[in-house]
Amino acid sequence: MKKTIIASALTLSAIVPHAHALDLMGAYEGALASDPTFRAAVMEAEAGRANIEIGRSGLLPQLNATYYTAINESKIAAPQFGSAGGPTVITNRSYPSNNSYFQVTQALFNMQAVAQFRQGTAQANLAQARLAYNTQDLLIRVLQAYTDLLFARDQHAFYLAQRDAFKEQMQVNVRRLEKGEGTKTDVLETRASYEMAEAQVIEASSIIENNKRKLEAIVGEPLKSVNDVRPLLKRFQVKPLNPKAFELWRETALASNPEILASQHNEEVARQDMQKNVAANFPVVNVIGTWGQQNSYYISTINQNAVTSTAGIQATWPIFNGGQTTGLISQSRANFEKAQAQSAEARLRVITELRKQYDAVLTSEQKVAALNRAVESSTELTKAMRLSIKGGERINMDALLADKGLANAQRDLAQAKYNYLLSYLRLKQQAGNLRSEDLQEVALFFERNPVTTAKN
Repeated sequence: MKKTIIASALTLSAIVPHAHALDLMGAYEGALASDPTFRAAVMEAEAGRANIEIGRSGLLPQLNATYYTAINESKIAAPQFGSAGGPTVITNRSYPSNNSYFQVTQALFNMQAVAQFRQGTAQANLAQARLAYNTQDLLIRVLQAYTDLLFARDQHAFYLAQRDAFKEQMQVNVRRLEKGEGTKTDVLETRASYEMAEAQVIEASSIIENNKRKLEAIVGEPLKSVNDVRPLLKRFQVKPLNPKAFELWRETALASNPEILASQHNEEVARQDMQKNVAANFPVVNVIGTWGQQNSYYISTINQNAVTSTAGIQATWPIFNGGQTTGLISQSRANFEKAQAQSAEARLRVITELRKQYDAVLTSEQKVAALNRAVESSTELTKAMRLSIKGGERINMDALLADKGLANAQRDLAQAKYNYLLSYLRLKQQAGNLRSEDLQEVALFFERNPVTTAKN
């Protein structure tokens, strides 16, 4: 996975976008290098992989070495003639001594070490599954932030056009009132709608700035202007879902979804933790070999050098430790059952979300087509309403409602397009097969920067 991420970054770095605009793949390239959440996930995975070495260490030989050296000062008081007695004679001795010691231990039977090794492997796999999730999540977050800014920009444009339409209608009604053709009610209605539209424009401006900061935080670069973000292409065609059968998506999700895989690895971690505590009741058998050298280590061995080698088998069998092992076994068994329940919950949650995104993608073609027709009809309606008002067939409120309907239809169409693209990536994410190539496919729906190949 790490190699895949690095390869993706190198591939994207070969594309040099213009500094004056940001397209979708440029945003993803920036996020790969700068997004703090993703960088933290990469380091977490790196730390998790170290559990393999940590777990394996208990099965490999353990080598220890000790070296000791000292200057000794001794004062010996003894009868001059030994056992025959005589006056006490005091002898002062000053001499160096040193000691070297090596020990190698190899486990022959250690159930705890075996469980620790298996647990370390499961922990490394868990870290890898979490990295896979965060890698896919980055793709979603980039598209979400990118489309949020575009939608906020679109919505601002819709509200701006609506406000200008209300302003124009208000000016027409004022002129008609001055000529004695209109009513004060028409003017007040239009002014109220205009002021409400002005408030919506102000609020939309604030949303644009907020979403701009969110995108900047992910890509790691400030945007000079929100207009520098490449919008959707005018021609928008929803692609047919492939494969179309939900069961195929479900099978893929159960086999590949990172959340499901992470829950399974977490379950294995808890299982091996329980096995490790159970193994504490079993004996530990080691082969031990030692080599030691002593030089003038005791006063009785001054100027003597002793070398000793040993080889043997050591068996340790815990008998009673106050109930600690029993308590740990009960605790780890409960944690294992908890992990099993979390694993089942993850499968249910993923399949539920998979179905939701599947239905969203499946119905997007009809929804976008219907909203396109709604925008076309609303546009014609607003024109017809103004002509009807001039002819006396319609009242002012009808035109205001038509303008609002057009703005709402335009907003809903834009949101449906963005939601389709997000639902498509989320469907792939829940299936567990979301890749950077899928984001490149989505990028084809947007305007793109001219690209040049980076020189070596």
